[in-house]
Amino acid sequence: MATGNVLTGARARFVLNGKQVGYATGVTVRESIQYEPIKTLDRLDTVEFAPTNYEVSMTADLVRIIGTTIKSEGWFPKQGISPADFLSNVLSSGELSASIEADANIGTPQIVMNVEGVRISERNVNITSVGVVGTNVTMVAIRARDESDL
Repeated sequence: MATGNVLTGARARFVLNGKQVGYATGVTVRESIQYEPIKTLDRLDTVEFAPTNYEVSMTADLVRIIGTTIKSEGWFPKQGISPADFLSNVLSSGELSASIEADANIGTPQIVMNVEGVRISERNVNITSVGVVGTNVTMVAIRARDESDL
């Protein structure tokens, strides 16, 4: 049995728009295919399940670094001075790309997950009396591909 092929957090790196996200402490990618039951008038049971939807979402947990935010990086729209500025910033924000790389600390990293058409939809900041300030980011995406798809 081969050893050394286990992907661990210490061997992984989270990259957003080509830039390593420093102090990322966790990333979750969710792919979901929705199936609808096909029911006919003359039967009680389901005839088949038809695929009707595909969705991708992500979350990332980050340690908050003073002076560096997802807004300062251009990954999430800034508020601006007025509501019109904010609307313009949201409408003009583009899609991002995300990837998870293996063997980030040794040799040439290998992409083990690539997520396309990413948009950050939610940001949560967690501040406690003791502990490190964290930011949790929720994202939607168009497609997720692991190394078998790349």
